[in-house]
Amino acid sequence: MLFVLNVLFDIFIFQNCLIAYIPQLGHIDELFTFMLIILSVFYIFNGKNKISMYSSEVKSIILFFCLLLVGVAGNVMHKIQPEKIAIYKDILAISKFVVCYTFTLIVSNNIDKDLLLEKVAKRSRIYVNIIFTFLILNIIHDIGMSSDIRYGIRSYKFLYQHPTYLVSAIVIFLCVILSDNRKKFDNFIIFESIAILFFTLRNKAFVFILGYFFMKLVMKYAKSIKIRYILILAVIGIFSTYNKIMEYASYYLTAARPALFIVGYKLACKYIPFGSGFGTFASEISGDYYSPIYYEYGINVVSGLEETAHSYIGDTFWPYVYGQFGFLGLIIFLWIILNIFKSIQKRYQYNREIQSAAFLLLLYILIASTAEAIFTDVTGCFTFAVIATYLGNNIIDSDSQECVTASIE
Repeated sequence: MLFVLNVLFDIFIFQNCLIAYIPQLGHIDELFTFMLIILSVFYIFNGKNKISMYSSEVKSIILFFCLLLVGVAGNVMHKIQPEKIAIYKDILAISKFVVCYTFTLIVSNNIDKDLLLEKVAKRSRIYVNIIFTFLILNIIHDIGMSSDIRYGIRSYKFLYQHPTYLVSAIVIFLCVILSDNRKKFDNFIIFESIAILFFTLRNKAFVFILGYFFMKLVMKYAKSIKIRYILILAVIGIFSTYNKIMEYASYYLTAARPALFIVGYKLACKYIPFGSGFGTFASEISGDYYSPIYYEYGINVVSGLEETAHSYIGDTFWPYVYGQFGFLGLIIFLWIILNIFKSIQKRYQYNREIQSAAFLLLLYILIASTAEAIFTDVTGCFTFAVIATYLGNNIIDSDSQECVTASIE
């Protein structure tokens, strides 16, 4: 299993670079999710194994099933999405992040995660050095690794199809390196990582850089990392991108992202408390099996939301949650995230460096969710797996009062 996870790290990291040559990699997140479910069931029902989890992890699984029930209730009550396959696909899509966190913890229980971390961290340092070298070359002369012009500067994307995928890869590299025992030149590699993030010229990268330095302050002056620090950082992030938020809001229903936020809120109010149901709004699936909602609210004519061209339909995440699952579903979803936060807090309580790296990854997911459907795509799927498996030893403290142990004979 260690070998498989070691290889999967590179496949997931460079999936976007390779997908043009190996189209089958477009479904690697679904395949990984199914594999985790099958292995977890085998592991649980193997009488030789005892499953130890923190209560927060058990709660996140229970709450997730509650979220599924809320979504299905929306489908049964309102019957908006006529295609059953769209509902099934959407259930699988929203399942990924919980499965890739909690089930990865189960199947990797007996793996030497410190050895796995050592292997992937070594390669991560090499990858960052290579990507930084090409960044310098691309700054001097455009070598075909640029995306668009922002702030009068060419944004950098390396071999990825878009800078956002490079941001995700560098964030994972950085957090893996931070989790490994600090090596001689790691400060320079951290500098390289921040420089690469900066030259992607993505708002999420800027906010993450702020988050990195904020976390360093927290690590220096606070005894432990608490949820309020994440909330403070979220407020800082909102203020730092205030002008961009106001620009989006001014477009109202004439641009994709604000239209999704606004109509999502209208759906939550109209179909209170359950929302419109799976496969109905703000997802690629709702575009592939075009939901009647887009016609009902007149946003089928918005660029990127049309029936024949809906590339922006999954351009954000939160309207998907409160639109499809209502205010009740939004509360449940936030509760799941809170329990994952508590799980990270417990799993890495004896190593603050690793704990801060894990929180940085969770923070990045929350930042990115404002501009992409990260909880349901391949990036979010793998990032949750990284938190659970690739940052080093996180074996549960069996003496903890919050530990839940079970075995099935």
